[in-house]
Amino acid sequence: MAWVRIEGPANQGNADCIRQFLRGRFDKGWRRFVIDLEDCGGIDSTFIGMLYRLAATVAEADENGGVEIINPSERNERSIRKLGLDSLIQIDREGQAWKEEQELVRTNLGQPLSCPPVNKQDHAEMVLEAHEALAAANEENERRFYDVLEFLRQDLEMEKAEG
Repeated sequence: MAWVRIEGPANQGNADCIRQFLRGRFDKGWRRFVIDLEDCGGIDSTFIGMLYRLAATVAEADENGGVEIINPSERNERSIRKLGLDSLIQIDREGQAWKEEQELVRTNLGQPLSCPPVNKQDHAEMVLEAHEALAAANEENERRFYDVLEFLRQDLEMEKAEG
């Protein structure tokens, strides 16, 4: 199982770093992922889309795998559920699951992972990919993120033309 504990905001600023870590674990055969949001101040659509894409990939690869969110604040949980993603991402608001593991993580917390800066084009591609995953999740999200997707695609095209 791969365990990620977010301290501070979960947003487009750190989504790529977390995505790379989780993808690396997935590529090594890991299929269970726990995202601990106990100390997460807020979560944005890019981060949620990144998690949803991971959950969809895991579900396709292994029916016994999955992505679980534990200890989300009411607001963070509401953000995930509002997008209709709780059918694929398991949410444990009270943090009842993984009690032993949570204690081990708290006891052994070291230095947070530092992420190297991402260039603008890679960042734009990651944000677009996350929002495409959200739009693909259901029709309401497709309508909700239509304008965002158009803007992101245009932004990416300009970035590619400049680069």
